[in-house]
Amino acid sequence: MSTIIIDTIRHLLMEEDQVCLPGLGTLRLQPQPALISPMEGKALPPSELVTFNANLVLDDGRIVAALESSGEFSHKEASETVEEFIRNMRENLDAGRSFTIERIGRFFKHHDEQLKFTPAGDNFSKDSFGLPGIELRPIVRTEKQRRAAADPMLANPYAAGKQGAKSTGRVRKRNAVLYHPELRKVLWYVAAILFVLLVFAGIYQLVQVSIDKVPQTPVAEAPRLPSKDIPSNRVNVSPVPRAVEAETIKPKDPPRLGGERVNKEPTSSTSSTSSPTNQNTPKAPATPSSPPAQAGSNNTALIATGLFGSQRNVNKNIDRIEAAGFLSFSEPEGRYTRIGARLEYNSEEDLQDALERVQRLFSDAFVMKVNGEDVRN
Repeated sequence: MSTIIIDTIRHLLMEEDQVCLPGLGTLRLQPQPALISPMEGKALPPSELVTFNANLVLDDGRIVAALESSGEFSHKEASETVEEFIRNMRENLDAGRSFTIERIGRFFKHHDEQLKFTPAGDNFSKDSFGLPGIELRPIVRTEKQRRAAADPMLANPYAAGKQGAKSTGRVRKRNAVLYHPELRKVLWYVAAILFVLLVFAGIYQLVQVSIDKVPQTPVAEAPRLPSKDIPSNRVNVSPVPRAVEAETIKPKDPPRLGGERVNKEPTSSTSSTSSPTNQNTPKAPATPSSPPAQAGSNNTALIATGLFGSQRNVNKNIDRIEAAGFLSFSEPEGRYTRIGARLEYNSEEDLQDALERVQRLFSDAFVMKVNGEDVRN
């Protein structure tokens, strides 16, 4: 019975362009234009292929009417035959198997329970039914044929007669050289290489001109710090200290004629006879008020030089302090680390002198603690 129904479906598609499978969907014919397949080397004629629409499930009664009109089935028998065919088809699809209608296509269910259809590829068009595909073969021309197509005179060098035989021979030889494929390929390569060389030469000249126009600025050499043996586990990678203006540097007192040195603190008489000072000379930053030094005992002061959050910066600046001849200290201050120089002194003059020496390396240095007491404002 299934063979009769399949033949009926094929006949209805050929005559009426569509047929409904009750409860499943509708098969339709869709026109396809002529196709050229370079991969297969064929040209296919126009055709009509079978497509499937799962949304049109309403029975149009065409299969039952076709079976009944054949005279072999009554209306009831035709309806039962179609129902049995559809039931068998549903059972196969629900079991996860595909159902094939010969020369029409294959039905199967997708993982999302959607019914899918793959056409068999038969042509149902009445106009082009039975037309085979045409094999496409490239037209291969010989060198002689290509020359003849470019210049018909080359195909028959004696066509011009006896008087033009010599001139025709010269033209043939010249064209034979010009149209030689290997020679033309070599000439193209040579022309491409020359073009690339010219482009690089032009770029090189532009770069040289731009470099010559850039002003050359001399680079000042940074002052070198005195060398000192540093432990292997702490490498001094500190940056170069900032430059200090010459007017802020105080030279030592010159010696007297009799060999005695000038007192460190000038008196009022010497200050009156000394040369006038420059009014624009910057004054040294005033140190914060600190407790007076205790006579006859060593006083301890902490001069802060910086506050850092990175341990690497802490190590670098501690190396700079120790390279200058001071003892260093570090203590946590919130999320950061305060570092500086620790020194012992006997008088305020010693403390001021040490502070000035530290400020030459760290301009923001200040006295933080004296004898353990915080003197910051």
